[in-house]
Amino acid sequence: MIIVRYGELGLKGKNRRFFEELLAKNIEKKLKRYGYSSRTRIVRGRILVYASDEAVELVSKCPGVVSASVAKEREYEELKELLPQMLKNYRPKSFKIETHRVDKSFPKTSVEINEEIGEFIVKHFGWKVDLSHPELVIGIEIIRGKAYVFLEKYPGVGGLPVGSSGKLIALISGGIDSPVAAYLMLRRGAEIIALHFKHSDMEERKVREIVKVLSEYSPREIPLEIIEHEKILREYSNKLKSIKKERWICVFCKYSMLKIANNLAKKKGALGIVTGDSLGQVASQTLENMYLESMATKYPIYRPLIGMDKMEIEKIAREIGTYDVFLSYGEEKCPFRPRYVVTQGKPEEFKKILERVKNI
Repeated sequence: MIIVRYGELGLKGKNRRFFEELLAKNIEKKLKRYGYSSRTRIVRGRILVYASDEAVELVSKCPGVVSASVAKEREYEELKELLPQMLKNYRPKSFKIETHRVDKSFPKTSVEINEEIGEFIVKHFGWKVDLSHPELVIGIEIIRGKAYVFLEKYPGVGGLPVGSSGKLIALISGGIDSPVAAYLMLRRGAEIIALHFKHSDMEERKVREIVKVLSEYSPREIPLEIIEHEKILREYSNKLKSIKKERWICVFCKYSMLKIANNLAKKKGALGIVTGDSLGQVASQTLENMYLESMATKYPIYRPLIGMDKMEIEKIAREIGTYDVFLSYGEEKCPFRPRYVVTQGKPEEFKKILERVKNI
């Protein structure tokens, strides 16, 4: 069985039970999607997942989970019978016992349990106790009168359970940034619908792989909507060139994307749009240009990366697994981008140009 620990959910007051139950349901749905049968049990401060031990990494990737451990469930009196079997293949130079009483009514304190079980391990195995830098940590949690023993904690992604914060349309390209933005909103409990603007078959294949990786952090597979954008962008490019305003192509590219995302949000009942914008990173992501592009929609646009630099974004991309997909395909250059682009578009000029190309 697997012990699930959560943090932020425990601060939700009267709504706490809703968040706990949603996280438990998300875990069950996700494991079922990957072929594991499971059942969950909510106890104060923990969710117990009765499933194959192999499912622990999938569980740890559920937003809302702070950490997870494969554990053995026993009566406290049975620990001295369990531990020799559980530890027989280990040869650490040092160890320590780390006990946490979730159940504070248990008659022994954490210190008393540490001392009692530690003394037993020393006598049985002859291992040295090291409280500062042990080679092996034996974890014990006391929950509802029973002892749960584990040897490893798998770090979770934290945050809130998916589905607790509504639905969003996430613009997903084949680059590094937008998948990270979608992940961060998943982590805050949003349900994501991915929207990709296709320019090539290779990029579509890459995006499908990226969405597959992002789906590892969702109870359900993330749906992917694909728009053939090359034709739309070519029309904008030709029209802008004909009026000698081709320097505006990046602004109108993003404007057209947000316009389509606006319609999809309305159709799907979403509450906003997510983009991978990072302030000043490219021409379409200056404050002036983002202001103009945002005119395409009445929905709020969420930009979780807005204050991050490239190194911070890449670090998260590596951690969640989308960076490897990006590297395996590389990055395509936009054939419509001119040598010089507008970086600080003026609203008056933008509106005049929009009037001349608005039929696209």
